[in-house]
Amino acid sequence: MRTPWGRIERWMPAAVLGVASLLASVQAAPGDTGGSVIAKAGSLELGSSDVRALVASLPESTRSTLTQNLNALEQLIRSELVRRAVAAEAKAKNFEQQPEVVRQLQRVREEAVVRLWVADHSQVPQGYPSDAELQAAYDATKKSLSPSSQYHLAVIFVSAADGNEPAKLSTALRKALDLQAKIATADFAQLAREQSEDMATAPKGGDLGFLADDRLAADIAPTVRSLKAGQVAGPVKTVQGLYFIKLLEKKEGTVPTLADVRERLVAALRARKAEELQQAYLNNLGTQLGITVNQIELAKLQPGLR
Repeated sequence: MRTPWGRIERWMPAAVLGVASLLASVQAAPGDTGGSVIAKAGSLELGSSDVRALVASLPESTRSTLTQNLNALEQLIRSELVRRAVAAEAKAKNFEQQPEVVRQLQRVREEAVVRLWVADHSQVPQGYPSDAELQAAYDATKKSLSPSSQYHLAVIFVSAADGNEPAKLSTALRKALDLQAKIATADFAQLAREQSEDMATAPKGGDLGFLADDRLAADIAPTVRSLKAGQVAGPVKTVQGLYFIKLLEKKEGTVPTLADVRERLVAALRARKAEELQQAYLNNLGTQLGITVNQIELAKLQPGLR
């Protein structure tokens, strides 16, 4: 059962879709099954070398996540097999030979060549940013790096229908009232083991571990922030049900040091510099071309454009 704090990271579907879009212009390959066969879908197979190549094509931050999250890696592989199946189906129907598709593919290829060419002519210098530039950027953003407190929480959860099942809601409310009466004198952890309906935390006495302030669900956060160590609040109504919340410990947040954010800051500065260099290259090229536009003829053309 998912609790409000068990927030599942949502980056992977977007990343998978991004990969699918990026690779859509590449013809489906049967799969290089050199080494182990990692996944199959009908006649399609992905070998270990396929998976390595797929992961290598991703941004470094995404690759790092995939090396630690097996479920995310599996989802990426499933998405790649679906992408290859779609590409194979389209190819079997000669879809890519249709005039309009040919025109769009030519446009996509041309745009890809342009992006690669501009990027090649706008490369960020190897030593950028310097230590001084990095320090200046850190100092400029330091005030915005708000510290995030950490809360060590334990919970007792009572599943409650959100108003559409009166009988179940009534039962849940009676259980919550009974728990509320017991919490003042009973051991919270023992009550959680015996009464909590959150199967993930009940065996651990309701212990959720430490959660950062920015990871708290909106309907829970105000209550958690109001607690002092050892205090219990509840029942707190959420869309999932009713919660009794105990704050075991709070760690005040600290502003991250330059060493803490160095890698991310360097990546951000280099990305911004790349954009600046690319824009400067395009602006300079536009000036050199001496582009002129016949605005009178363009105005005549405009109403008929759809």
